[in-house]
Amino acid sequence: MADFELPVEAGLVALFARAIGDPNPRYRSGSPEADAAGGAVTPPTFAMVADAFDPDFPRRPPLDAAVTDEGPTTHEAQLHVSQDFAYARPVRVGEVLTVRRRPERTWTKQGRTGGLLEFIETVTELVADDGTVVVSSAWTDVRPERGHRQMSVEQPAVAAPQSRPGAGSVVALDLSPTRMAMYVGIAGDFHPLHHDDVYARANGYPSVFVPGMLTMALTGRAVTDVVGPANLRSFGGRLTGQVWPGATLRTTVVPGDGDGHGLDRYVVTTTDQDGRTVFAGTAEATQDGER
Repeated sequence: MADFELPVEAGLVALFARAIGDPNPRYRSGSPEADAAGGAVTPPTFAMVADAFDPDFPRRPPLDAAVTDEGPTTHEAQLHVSQDFAYARPVRVGEVLTVRRRPERTWTKQGRTGGLLEFIETVTELVADDGTVVVSSAWTDVRPERGHRQMSVEQPAVAAPQSRPGAGSVVALDLSPTRMAMYVGIAGDFHPLHHDDVYARANGYPSVFVPGMLTMALTGRAVTDVVGPANLRSFGGRLTGQVWPGATLRTTVVPGDGDGHGLDRYVVTTTDQDGRTVFAGTAEATQDGER
């Protein structure tokens, strides 16, 4: 796959921040907070907008064809289960980055409830003019023998070990399909299971469901509220539960031990209105700097 460019334009960043409901002034070019810190930066999961610039992105309907004709059939059998970001520095508004996709890595393991699970990892790098890999993003899917739909709708309710219903910062209140549409529009991931209710119901789902990366983007709001958007050096974890329209999501960011090399570590958990864990992960941030 050929490399392509990602222009980190102020309007694009503003639309992404608006889609995830994050009002942090550090994302707005010209704000006093951004000017004082040397310029605007981007939300933690902004790197996902690279998909919208990918000329060959598979989860986008082809021209002059319905998604059911030539759509993302290879991805319908896959369930997004984890995502990890590593940051050498913040992505800065105004720069142009080169997007590089590395070859897929696959492996298999036996599922706990029977059947083989095939894991597919895709690493995307955002590279600056000087060759620095500013952000490395690892997306992991699983393709279960028993099928995407059965695995996704039968996920068990698991309570967060360090949380309870009603604990944590609210990052989404009554999450609406409109919010979902705002996100998929700016991120460029147009899989119909996230925006086409007719399609979702025709394929055995009760409705469309929230993209895992929207859950993670909303979670990132709580993380940057604690560590500051320019200090984050890693953020990742598992997407552990399906999120449906109408959900209220809360995130806890619990300090852990430092790594001994100038980074603070945090345990990050997002739960829904029933106390069910939908994201379980970690973050690392520089100890000194903006808060």
